Amino acid sequence: MSIALPALHHVGIVVADVEAAALDHERRWGATAGPIVDLSFSQALLSGKPTDVSARYRFIDTGASQIELIEPTSRPSPYDDLLSVGGGVHHLAYFVDRVDVYLDHVRGLGEQVEVTFDASVADGTRFVYVKGLAHEPAIELIETRAAG
Repeated sequence: MSIALPALHHVGIVVADVEAAALDHERRWGATAGPIVDLSFSQALLSGKPTDVSARYRFIDTGASQIELIEPTSRPSPYDDLLSVGGGVHHLAYFVDRVDVYLDHVRGLGEQVEVTFDASVADGTRFVYVKGLAHEPAIELIETRAAG
């Protein structure tokens, strides 16, 4: 039995400078970048350990999906390995109804998946980065069920 993935929402790309990267996308392809959003995750789990993580994000609409530019602003972060080599594609992102239910399902199918990062934003949106569902990059699963 195969794993069903919803439609791709965005591709996350780690960059050294989101502003410069967005300007490059706008110049090359005429794409319009959204606002820069600085986020901090004070109760995140990075490889299972509580860690404060912050990063700067900026989305670029490409029509059917988006590009998420990510500039880490704290260390350690889930983006360190890619930033150390100049950046690159970090993840493919998909919305799912419930992260834990989805992970239980794929594990029930025999998949060996590892959650490398688990965080929530202020509005209750939870997201995880998962290794083991693709050769590379990571898969991001996003749940928008409100916390509580």
